[in-house]
Amino acid sequence: MTITELLQSMELIATSLITSRYITDFTVHDTHFIRTNIGKPFVWLVYKSGTHIYATDNVQDIRHFKEMLDHYENYSHVDFCLYRYDGDKLFPVFPKIAHMLINS
Repeated sequence: MTITELLQSMELIATSLITSRYITDFTVHDTHFIRTNIGKPFVWLVYKSGTHIYATDNVQDIRHFKEMLDHYENYSHVDFCLYRYDGDKLFPVFPKIAHMLINS
């Protein structure tokens, strides 16, 4: 998957899930992350009010991701989706799998 293909896939997800006033989470922050961390694996949390993206090789990022994941799981009124990019493909993951990834 090229960077262009990755960003196009992510854009489809972002524009279908995020309220338009928060889309800059994707269009500014996430695209910057992707372009400055080419090919690096990451996890991506998408919800109605924005996104969070975390490098899976960064201990501080993973710690923050775990806190955010725990937070969103404990607030049932917040719907969110999780995605993982393994350096080649972007695919959805269940929260339980995300916990296994960050605890390994």
